Amino acid sequence: MAPTHHDSPYGVGLAYRFSVHEETVQHRDEIDLLEISTEDYIVRERRIYADPDERLLHDALAKFPCVAHGLQLSLGTVGPLNQTYLNGTRRFLDENGIKVFSEHLAYHSVDGNDLTMFLPMPFEEGSVQWLKQNYYAVRRDLGRPFALENVTYHFPVPHGTLSEADFLRRLTEETDCTLLLDVTNVFNNASNHGYDPIEFFDRLPMERVSQMHLAGGEQNPDGTWEDCHSSPVMDPVWPLFDEAVRRAVNVRHVILERDSRLKPFESVMHDIRKAREIFYSHRPEEAPEMALIEGNVDEPGEPDFLSPEFADLRGYQRSMMAQITDPDFQSLFRKNPIEATSRFSLSDPDWIRKLTDSDGRSMHHFQESWKAFRKEDKQIAKDYEKREWSSWAQQLGGQF
Repeated sequence: MAPTHHDSPYGVGLAYRFSVHEETVQHRDEIDLLEISTEDYIVRERRIYADPDERLLHDALAKFPCVAHGLQLSLGTVGPLNQTYLNGTRRFLDENGIKVFSEHLAYHSVDGNDLTMFLPMPFEEGSVQWLKQNYYAVRRDLGRPFALENVTYHFPVPHGTLSEADFLRRLTEETDCTLLLDVTNVFNNASNHGYDPIEFFDRLPMERVSQMHLAGGEQNPDGTWEDCHSSPVMDPVWPLFDEAVRRAVNVRHVILERDSRLKPFESVMHDIRKAREIFYSHRPEEAPEMALIEGNVDEPGEPDFLSPEFADLRGYQRSMMAQITDPDFQSLFRKNPIEATSRFSLSDPDWIRKLTDSDGRSMHHFQESWKAFRKEDKQIAKDYEKREWSSWAQQLGGQF
């Protein structure tokens, strides 16, 4: 395939939203690139709501260098990968000539239940080894290395043997992945869980950061921060971003995420301009050569989620999801955690303690969110069915 402007995007860009397509195009001279959410185009339910004939997408691809970002991989789940999702992602990347991809370093789907909210991996060596296997499986399917993003988490899994930064470092030592450093997520986690973000940078392999995200958040009444993507970047995040760009010598691009409250668009452009000012104060105007990223050459075979090596991590994840989605399990777990977790072959006291000592307020939040999602999903399914029939009717010339 002939080289295109998608081969090596560089600079500061925007997470693409079709609702502000015209405004985005009008600012081509200030927006260096766009990040496309793959789900908007490989999941038909979302495409029908967004850009049914992909007219806007193709216009954006023609006018801007683009990268792609996934949401539904659930890379950390100790279970089979979603092959339909992977096939759709590979097809989307190949058909549109997009070379750069990233996904989230977390899990959200277990035993057929998709929480749609990211749950953090336990910061353990066993998690590193599972992620290594899954990373290489996805890498083979997609035909390219990709970046993994740190997420905002409601609570860290208790009693971890690694810090988050050391956990990320171990993953880069075991694979050839790069990191998508979400600076706002670092700020959120540092503020909510009481650690120093600069010390986090000290421990992180900043030379492996290839991409960055910035987003706005909102502060809850209790003082914690939410990763809402609906507000301007918070003032305390900007000096942290400046420090991150200074240290991350191989960062190629920064993406501003704004999912809602996109108008007036000048508010979005204010953050873009500020991010560009900081980025280019540490980086040349033209993209430099990408430094060589050396990864682990001992590539594993296909992941075996039933391996005894990962039995405790799998049992933990299945128990965690049952705590959120299954009232019967919740009731039994309150009375007898050992009996409850034995349903998922989890008997190790240390792993059960990770469950019993999880933040109760956060668990209640997840449980209530799950109930709301289930109710919302039913309405979305009805609305989607109507739109689907309407779409078919239009394609068949209005015969229905």
